[in-house]
Amino acid sequence: MTSFAITIPNLNQSRFLTTALESLRHQTAPFEVALMDGGSTDGFPHVAEHYTDIINYSRSGKDGGQSAAIKEGFDRVSGDIVAWLNADDYYFPDTLKKVADCFDKNPDVDVIYGNAVFVTPEGFFLSYYPSVKHCRDISEIYKACIICQPACFVRRRAYDEVGMINTSLVYTMDWDLWCRLAKKGGKFLYLPEVLAAVRYYEGTKTLSCSMRRYWEIYRIELLYNHFIPFVTIEFMDYDVIVLNKRTKTTKAFRQFYNKVYAPFKSTYCKLFQRQDVSYEGLLYGFHRWDQIVEGTCKIYLPWYEKEFWRNLKLKAEPLDCNYDISIDGRKLHSPTLEDNTLIQPIPPSNGHAHEVRISRTGEKPWRFGSLTSDLA
Repeated sequence: MTSFAITIPNLNQSRFLTTALESLRHQTAPFEVALMDGGSTDGFPHVAEHYTDIINYSRSGKDGGQSAAIKEGFDRVSGDIVAWLNADDYYFPDTLKKVADCFDKNPDVDVIYGNAVFVTPEGFFLSYYPSVKHCRDISEIYKACIICQPACFVRRRAYDEVGMINTSLVYTMDWDLWCRLAKKGGKFLYLPEVLAAVRYYEGTKTLSCSMRRYWEIYRIELLYNHFIPFVTIEFMDYDVIVLNKRTKTTKAFRQFYNKVYAPFKSTYCKLFQRQDVSYEGLLYGFHRWDQIVEGTCKIYLPWYEKEFWRNLKLKAEPLDCNYDISIDGRKLHSPTLEDNTLIQPIPPSNGHAHEVRISRTGEKPWRFGSLTSDLA
């Protein structure tokens, strides 16, 4: 069977690392793990010692950064397929088996990628990765990062042929790798499964608003697209919206985006017949770029914590009791409304993945707010 080489880069993420490693314990495909710690001071050895049965190589100390650690990890462990899992992300149960089966059925494929879910630091649902796309023309990867990194897997042969990961990059080493693989003629295949969970919170590199990050995004535009920083500006705008910080700077940027950038881009694209990446369809009932639900939404979540879900707590608009909720195929009784939150008691479940379906009586779309749970 196809085997995997998994690198986990870590730096002071011990509070999350346990979940990443636990998710690997719930894989049935063969894999080797390199745990690459950059010199953490938050109890890393205590976490690592509980997972020596699945860790094939581990080291802790100052390194050349995340990209260098990932490259070193791949050099230290064997496997037909390479992938890295950041310490604050984690896989769904049997993700590697699903990916291995797909590679085995498609021996000409170099890259397989799937869907991912954004979660809170506690592991509760936020949204799906909105940019994922099944592309007939993979060159669209030059215009948008349509692949979520922890849900992507690459044949080692193809990885080696394009020169491996670029260790000079801090933020966009994943997107840069996808672009080089596409440029060399690599074959990509979209697997319509939710494969990974990505913790999304202020303090991550993605939401750092670092100028170096934006420069690295612009570098990809220069190499594969054109000199006008369309993608870079749109990443900036998305970050401003997500962080929702209302300062003079962000207010000025939003005014610039709406009054200057958007009209300019529209005119430019018409003149030069430039087409943006287009997205069609819903993601499990959700609109891609907001939390509007059409009909029924399906929420998939891996869960490796010791506590069980007890009372689901749903916030939605309109806020009333006209919602039907099921979990893991079991339809539940109508929720009650308490303190502007819908409360739904659920029977104990010790599964490591949950599927929650939520629908509302009537045909009109509704807005999802949040879904959490009391734990027992």
